[in-house]
Amino acid sequence: MKISQAYHKAAETLSERRGETLAFLAAEGALTLACLAPLLFLAEKGPIKYAAALAGVLWLLVMNHARVNSAAAMQDALNGGNLFSLRLADPAGWRRNTLYGFSRLIYLAIWGAPLAAALVFAWDQYAGTTDGLTVLNKVYDFGGGDLKTGAIYLLLILAGLIILLLIGMAFHSGDRHARAIGKKGILRGHRCKVLLCRISTLVFLLPLIIAAVIALWRYVPLLNNINGVVSGDVAKPSTTTTLIILGIGGVLTVPFLPMREMVMAAYVNGLKE
Repeated sequence: MKISQAYHKAAETLSERRGETLAFLAAEGALTLACLAPLLFLAEKGPIKYAAALAGVLWLLVMNHARVNSAAAMQDALNGGNLFSLRLADPAGWRRNTLYGFSRLIYLAIWGAPLAAALVFAWDQYAGTTDGLTVLNKVYDFGGGDLKTGAIYLLLILAGLIILLLIGMAFHSGDRHARAIGKKGILRGHRCKVLLCRISTLVFLLPLIIAAVIALWRYVPLLNNINGVVSGDVAKPSTTTTLIILGIGGVLTVPFLPMREMVMAAYVNGLKE
């Protein structure tokens, strides 16, 4: 199947089920927020903040199964069935789906290993009892004698490692749909097309991407006075304003999420032929 055909099939399926699409989006959103709710403990002080780790537990034990169920519901819709049905809450196969989710996390851990190693190294080098002057000297040396250049190099390395992880996530984005149709090996030989299909769906995240670029651009001037940033003498952009910008981008993106997922579902579904 061509990627363009997947877009057409996805749009056709969702346009015929507008009410179901809204209900599906609401159910998925509610479950996601419920699993992430423990992160609110991070706003508390003291040992109770560690209860935020429950979000990871809920994601592993609840969302892994729910994501496979939602993939099955999308495949049903593509084949003429209902998008919003009891299939979303079907407890059957919970153990298998949860273990399957763990296996996907292992794959993503491999893609994210360079990022994790870099973060651990950075923490070891710049955290703890290390003073700000020592940090600045290391960044200065890394930039070949220029503090701004060193900071830009570090940001580019971080961005590259994050992109590598995102590529891994896109590379495996069709796995749950292949599982939903009962043909786990159907993606063999099509991984590159799956990756291209997922990258193309970034167009549905455009509002959030634009908001993220605007938010990051607000902090670019800080690179011109890194000494002042470390010493605290330079005023930083309002965090509240940054969060509002990102929030607006996120809200504007939500209506496009079903289409983004359905395109991938349609592409994998088309591989059956």
